[in-house]
Amino acid sequence: MNKVNFTAINQTVYNLSRIRVTFLPFIIAMLFLPSCALLSHKTPVQRVINTGLKTVHTLDVYAEKNTVHALFSGLDSSQKLALKYITSLNAGKTWSAPISVNRKLAPLKKSKRGNDFRIAAYGSKVMAVWQSKGGEPWTGKIAVALSSDFGKTWQQIASPISDQYEKIDQGYFDLTADNQGQFHIVWLDDREEAGNTQALRYARYSDQSGNAWESHKTLELTACTCCWTSIIADKKNDLHVLYRDDSPRDMKIISSFNNGNSWQKSKTAGSFGWKFIGCPHQGGGLAGTQTDGKTILHSALWNGKADSRGIYYSQFEPNKDKIAVLLPIGDNNSASGDIAALDNSHLGIAYTAGDFESKSVTAKFSGNGGLSWSNEQRLTGDSAEPSHPRIIATPSGFRFFWTEWQENGDAVAIISELK
Repeated sequence: MNKVNFTAINQTVYNLSRIRVTFLPFIIAMLFLPSCALLSHKTPVQRVINTGLKTVHTLDVYAEKNTVHALFSGLDSSQKLALKYITSLNAGKTWSAPISVNRKLAPLKKSKRGNDFRIAAYGSKVMAVWQSKGGEPWTGKIAVALSSDFGKTWQQIASPISDQYEKIDQGYFDLTADNQGQFHIVWLDDREEAGNTQALRYARYSDQSGNAWESHKTLELTACTCCWTSIIADKKNDLHVLYRDDSPRDMKIISSFNNGNSWQKSKTAGSFGWKFIGCPHQGGGLAGTQTDGKTILHSALWNGKADSRGIYYSQFEPNKDKIAVLLPIGDNNSASGDIAALDNSHLGIAYTAGDFESKSVTAKFSGNGGLSWSNEQRLTGDSAEPSHPRIIATPSGFRFFWTEWQENGDAVAIISELK
């Protein structure tokens, strides 16, 4: 083991009340860390992505090894709402020309970061999900399009929502594909008309089941009304969903071990006991790794409790009741976190840091499966106005995405990597 390099350890001083672990070795591992596990700083390199839009409203990315799928909504050059898809076969070095997804399909509803439209893929099949424009203000039924030729052409398919609920707004959804080519979606809607909460819903799509949505489930009746959700399928095709509960307003994870047919009781991803009336507009990021045949879930989550506000890293096994690790990642101004895993050891978290006047996209990395984290790596310049960063893992390394406001009032999409 190399000697401890104390200069490489994060020099931010944390209140110990913000550090919660279930046993002492994690604290020891954080303080006496081999220097080989810490990632040295590299130089962030970023560039604007050609989205085919004048200004970008929403952004989503989905990685299959070095193939990256990206979906953007916003205003085109004629100031009309449009949904654009692009793909990269080399981890974001070059991109295809933008393709309009919803041309002659369901009309697009204007949305914003934090309520992003979603993309997922399995081989040549690519699915895009967005909110359509409803007949009444603030309504918008989920619309879905499927491509069977790597996004070159798109066909409208059935919505997971029946016409019975078309006037009930659906949003804050997420989408993933498992290794059998099935697509899984979660979203929030208030068909019970509770008013101050929404319910978390789930459905599964498979071309082996007559190209239909099935296994509709209500996973939680009282979820936070406007915090984005996250869903992943692990290597065993088990499903895991991260969402914000109503009371307390803490993040929870719920899992299915039989392809979405039934779901386990939800478990806390971070027990802060935050009592809050309203919506913080903060979801989280979720990633999974496999160790000795066991799934380990890693999440980046935001807590709003005054004495412990900010981004946290959480780790636990789905079949256990207690969190294994809960560590603060950013200070009390950090927000909008996302997480990705290169392998069982190497994790990355991207989030915003700083106040409204000096916000930046920042990243931290772990080389030991989340037990400790590197110094902050700032990805944006001093004058940038970024929003809602995303991080994905590719065989070529981590890639970071966010939107950034320009002086003329438009927003562009940015990709960044560390070199």
